[in-house]
Amino acid sequence: MKSNVLGDLSIEDFLANYWQKKPLVIRNAFPDFEMPFTAEELAGLTLETDAPARMIIEHGLPPENKPWQVKLAPFEDSDFTTLPDTHCTFLVNDLERYIPELGNLIEPFRFIPDWRIDDLMVSYAEDQGTVGPHTDDYDVFLIQGEGKRRWKIITREDYPKELIPDLPIALLKEFEADEEWLLEPGDMLYLPPNMPHYGIAEGACFTFSVGFQAPRTVDLIQNWLETFTKNNQFTKRFTDAKREPQENPGEISATDLNKLSSLMLDSIEQQKAELNLFLGKHLTESKGEIPPENHEIIAGYHEQYDYERESWLRFAFIKNQANNSLDFFADGHHVNLPKEYLKDIQELCENYYYSSESLKELMKNNQFNHIFEKLIQQGGLYPANS
Repeated sequence: MKSNVLGDLSIEDFLANYWQKKPLVIRNAFPDFEMPFTAEELAGLTLETDAPARMIIEHGLPPENKPWQVKLAPFEDSDFTTLPDTHCTFLVNDLERYIPELGNLIEPFRFIPDWRIDDLMVSYAEDQGTVGPHTDDYDVFLIQGEGKRRWKIITREDYPKELIPDLPIALLKEFEADEEWLLEPGDMLYLPPNMPHYGIAEGACFTFSVGFQAPRTVDLIQNWLETFTKNNQFTKRFTDAKREPQENPGEISATDLNKLSSLMLDSIEQQKAELNLFLGKHLTESKGEIPPENHEIIAGYHEQYDYERESWLRFAFIKNQANNSLDFFADGHHVNLPKEYLKDIQELCENYYYSSESLKELMKNNQFNHIFEKLIQQGGLYPANS
């Protein structure tokens, strides 16, 4: 299977030999790349919306004059007019939420499941602008837009991991690169997680990055545990009828420890059947603020309309082997469907445009209909002609 952004590599070769293993440069991955906005328009986006953004100034600004100053949105006009001419970077996350047409930069990477895709970020840097030498704990494809950026990386695993103390960002104290490339418009660099890298603008430049989330175990468990409070199984209390007397009141006996641990573990065991449903809801739930509408919101579903899906709205499904059905998830919502809907759900998840004809069968299901209506009201789905 081929992908138009991997050059001569097949998707199979990339996943087997590079994904989460080693870096890869693809020259002209996005041929004839055209910038969709200017630096001024990008600044305007953050002034007019709640798009998450930050500025990083390497040599600092008065009165503090401290190195590596960081400013977080919301910004004012003065934040941009006082930026230095060099050694500064302006970054905006969740770009696809605010400029939906930029979803076309994410589309080529959907050979990785949608739930793994985090967001599209853009970095605008003046000459020598950088966020410093650092590591990220996620996979990222770095797409060079306008201008040039030099990337330096460390491939060896025994690199010095000490950070510069007392900084608002985590930067490596020592950085001796063993590979480097100059990326020009349309070029792309893939970096696996935790690989030290250092990108420096050579003249003003834009760099887009498609990042992939990798949930931490502790975050998954904490979010799962929060769902337990809604379950009656976890209102059950410890009991100790027929308690035997003990010599010292301060001892927690082996018998009590066993009963208490059994109370906890048995309750969790009974929730394992619900774990897949939790994961489906959690992995599709929108992590950021829902952006302002980019189109007119029409209350309610109209069967004569074709519909489109915003790129930030995640759909997913699980084949439920236990009862031979389908579990469909959309932005944290869930509906169980008969297996006969598999083809319809596959097409729904794969595409962003839905003809009125393609929705007819699914909309006959009352539960699916209810979720679809809710997503229309939320702004994630909208009539294609609006």
